Amino acid sequence: MAAHHAPIPEPQPAAEFPLLAIFAALIVVALVPICLVIAVPSTIALIAAVATVAGFAIALTALLARMIGSEG
Repeated sequence: MAAHHAPIPEPQPAAEFPLLAIFAALIVVALVPICLVIAVPSTIALIAAVATVAGFAIALTALLARMIGSEG
């Protein structure tokens, strides 16, 4: 009599797809303040650029923490 084979495990959804979209959005969002600083070099443009990039980095970190936390 042949031995029974273990059932094939269900494939887990890959996390790469949402991460690619997140990092593509990061590139687009980061380009706007960088171009603003290049086009209109001023202290206000620099503060707006740093605030935009820092805010997006905080939001990205929170989103990734939520995604990674839900896997465990």
